[in-house]
Amino acid sequence: MAPRYRRAVMSAPLPPEAWVQHPAWGDLGALARRWRQATPFPHMVLDDLLGSDDLDALLAVVDDEAVERYQADLYEFEATTPEPATAALRALRDGFAAALVPRLARIADVAITRADLRAYAYRPGHYLLPHTDHQAALDRRLAYAYYLPSPDPPTGGELELFACRHADDALVDIVSARRIAPRANRLVVFAVSDASLHRVHEVTDGLRLSLAGWFYP
Repeated sequence: MAPRYRRAVMSAPLPPEAWVQHPAWGDLGALARRWRQATPFPHMVLDDLLGSDDLDALLAVVDDEAVERYQADLYEFEATTPEPATAALRALRDGFAAALVPRLARIADVAITRADLRAYAYRPGHYLLPHTDHQAALDRRLAYAYYLPSPDPPTGGELELFACRHADDALVDIVSARRIAPRANRLVVFAVSDASLHRVHEVTDGLRLSLAGWFYP
């Protein structure tokens, strides 16, 4: 099933440079300071990332990608396959990585070279329980979510970040620190570590759409 939530008016591919036209990218030093100062762990939120024409081009690509239902104790949602099925979405992923890798590497002071990318659809009743993305074998360095326009904007679906304290390799204290609404055209990036505990609140109405994944060395 394809998440046909908007009829795009453009068919030209999204150029990689479209991801970095936002004025904030012109001062990486300022973004790096915001990254270091962010709590409960390093992260950044950038609104109005793409212009309207570029957003239409992106939606034209995503609209053609099929999604599947995924369910476990930790989560329930719909998503595209881990490896994009269409050449257009693979090109979108590669262009996204090419544009953002050098900038995020400097902002977060981390060695990264590539990113993966999937499209996600959270419908009423879908959720992602508190967890961290850290798995030593996968070597994820940064996580990201880019929220897409929805024909039926969601109620719920906020990304919640937790402050947590470890003792003897166990979590001993967890406090909600920030909730980030899934606003369309908003990019969220955060550091992946044992301390980067987060969740996606249950969607109670509407449709939450996003592109999301991780950056790797």
